[in-house]
Amino acid sequence: MIWFVRHGETDFNKFGITQGQLDTSLNKAGIEQSKDVAKQLKDVSFDIAFCSTLIRADQTLQEILKYHNNLNVIYDKRLIEHKRGNIVGRKNSKEDYQKFFTNPHAYGGENEEDIYNRVFSFVQDLSKYKGLNVLIVSHGGISKYFKFIFEGKDIHEDKPISTNIQNCGVMNFDF
Repeated sequence: MIWFVRHGETDFNKFGITQGQLDTSLNKAGIEQSKDVAKQLKDVSFDIAFCSTLIRADQTLQEILKYHNNLNVIYDKRLIEHKRGNIVGRKNSKEDYQKFFTNPHAYGGENEEDIYNRVFSFVQDLSKYKGLNVLIVSHGGISKYFKFIFEGKDIHEDKPISTNIQNCGVMNFDF
């Protein structure tokens, strides 16, 4: 079973500012959320953990590890958030996102296929852990690609949809 955890809240989340791959830290609420999700997961017997290399994901993981101190952790750049290019640091707006997603490379960002390919590569590597409890701490933008892949959809035929996973939300996937 895969246990996918989105990182706790940052000030960028709180104030609706695009952060993408900017390496932001958890705020006070995010630390509390991380402590809460750690308590929620304390009785799960994880076999291995994977984490985004961004600090907000690692801070969330560190709270979880307080209950799983012998857990082997692998940090993987394929789990980092969607590269949002030059819209990072701007207030989230529907107009900016529509322009960005029309041609993300023009803004210095990643398109959906870029993200899908890196997440798909990661999921393929997870196959050696089939039947084990795997913890993944990552980002909201990445969660939709996990859902998309585990639903068996094709990036060339279907459009990934938002999961609307909250900060420190948990999604499970069987594999």
